[in-house]
Amino acid sequence: MKKSGFTLIELMVYIAIVGVVVIVAGQAFSNSTKMRVRTESMIKANAAAEEAGMLIQEDVAQMGAKSALVTNTSGASDDAFVSSMVYMDADGGDLSSFTISSKDDNDDLVMRRMRYAADGSYESVEEVEWFVNNGKLYRKCKTLQSALATVPDDCPLVDPPSVEIADNVVSFNVIPAKPSVLESDYSNMSSDNSPRLLPSTDRNANAFRLVARYGEDDFENLVREPQRGGSSVTLSGFSTNYDVTSQTVATTKKANQLYLATGALDYNETSSSWKSMCAKVDLEADEEYELSFRIPFVSDDKSRSFCPGVDHMTVGFRNAENGAPVEGLRDYAFYPPIAKNADSHRSVRFSVKTAKKDLCLAFTFAMYSPTAPYGSVTIADLTLNKVDLSHFNFDESYVPEVEDKKKIKAMRLDLKLKRDGESGNLSMVVPVPSNGEN
Repeated sequence: MKKSGFTLIELMVYIAIVGVVVIVAGQAFSNSTKMRVRTESMIKANAAAEEAGMLIQEDVAQMGAKSALVTNTSGASDDAFVSSMVYMDADGGDLSSFTISSKDDNDDLVMRRMRYAADGSYESVEEVEWFVNNGKLYRKCKTLQSALATVPDDCPLVDPPSVEIADNVVSFNVIPAKPSVLESDYSNMSSDNSPRLLPSTDRNANAFRLVARYGEDDFENLVREPQRGGSSVTLSGFSTNYDVTSQTVATTKKANQLYLATGALDYNETSSSWKSMCAKVDLEADEEYELSFRIPFVSDDKSRSFCPGVDHMTVGFRNAENGAPVEGLRDYAFYPPIAKNADSHRSVRFSVKTAKKDLCLAFTFAMYSPTAPYGSVTIADLTLNKVDLSHFNFDESYVPEVEDKKKIKAMRLDLKLKRDGESGNLSMVVPVPSNGEN
């Protein structure tokens, strides 16, 4: 009878295959276990970073809180109280509520704020500090000024304890948002980024002149007082498009157009001198600008009969070369105040999608009602400023000057720590609207 079975070679091949399978399965299981352990460690590290970040965010968001109700014998009043202790150094010109210093690649953040009672009244001024020491993140709170007989236990007057928030900290950094307009821009007369464009890049200069365009395109001259300019200019003698005899609008259209001029205010004006005398400005793409001026109220002035939708008063930009309207920039209508308590301030904010060069600011008047042309309009305190944008620009190399710290309205918090050899990272932007002078 013939017997069959595995040969020695077949058995050895089988054992080898089983061994390979066991090794591969064991390696896969080991890798899976390592990945699970690493994942759990990363989750723990990120959770620890987020927990610490939320505590920091809560403090930073309150930075600079400074206005509180005054408590009197009858309770909290509507009067606002602001303590100078909220500022880091009001006498030294630092009207911000924070300082940032660096040590061993970590930042030390000190900030100040008010503490409020439940009714919104002032209780105290606190100084909170976040810092890293020997790889551990600490928080410390100290009361600088108090209206309370007993200060809260969590923020004592002297010798405040440091509370450990997180360990195994790799880095803790605080990056302030760089303001789009810096204080130095105001004093840099040659700066292309000067926030004050008209009537001068020097924000202390407010004199301007309005130069008439006339003798072309139905534009006529009018009276300006003082003609050589000043901080305000009064306009009168407007052209009228109303026919008194027929009591209808005249068929021939007439208008007045004035261009803002600066510099040589005693320069002799001619009918075409607006081209050479107008103050030329350049507007950058996607930047925000604000044009503002006042029109003081004058009682018993015929300008009060101005009719919106009938009479025409606008301000806008024109090409310096030919006085043509600027593509992508519309004119903005305004009107004189008709009552003593009416707001005399006029302002408009605008931006352009593409850069515009060699523009002149122009006021245009076209009167169609019976009496408004015989009134007067005063343009005062005219300025064109570049506006601080609301978006936040974070430049890690930016170190704010003292005078710019009050303009900082956001901070980016970057925290990195480890758990069981794995890193947890947190980066968050925190607005600080209360930081600064106001």
